Amino acid sequence: MKTVSKVILGAAGMVGGYFALTAGAYMPFVINEAKKNHRDGCDYLMVLGGNVFGADTPSPQLLQRMKSAAEYLNENKDCFVIPCGGCFRPEQKKSEARIIADYLVEQGIDEERIILEDKSTTTVENFEFASEIIKAHSGKDISNVKAAFLSSDYHIFRASVIAKNCGFVNIGKVSSPTPAESYKRFVREYFVAADLFRYVAECKLKKH
Repeated sequence: MKTVSKVILGAAGMVGGYFALTAGAYMPFVINEAKKNHRDGCDYLMVLGGNVFGADTPSPQLLQRMKSAAEYLNENKDCFVIPCGGCFRPEQKKSEARIIADYLVEQGIDEERIILEDKSTTTVENFEFASEIIKAHSGKDISNVKAAFLSSDYHIFRASVIAKNCGFVNIGKVSSPTPAESYKRFVREYFVAADLFRYVAECKLKKH
């Protein structure tokens, strides 16, 4: 029994050490980006969608993103906005993009400034689909457009890595504070790191 206990304790120690090492290497990037203020002016602002409850109720984190977007757009009058996110949950009746857009209009944002991206279901698709919209609307290559994205502070680092691999150059970042009840999402960022690394590796393979 003592041998079995030692094996279990040893395995637990190795697993714990792995998590401590990898968290120590990755999470400082997440936290550092979350603390920065990335409020540079831009021509296009992508507002990344978030969870929707029931038919059309935005989650606290999505509502906060919407509030931050309205604030930014009221300060940057010449900026177009691209609300991102589709309608893919069983009870959902409005796309994330439409929910964001309706809120922005209520806050006084001119509808002519709003271009919907309402097909995406992931952060990768947010950037891929929005990239095509920006190119079509501006008539320019994405590398020649001053674009930015808005998301929750915990999501800024991961989203910026994805944006870079989708062709965005020197993309601006607008950080939205995370509501108190959503702070567990900082922890979630650690557990999705493997998916991010796999995505980056796949992008590098495609380029070669």
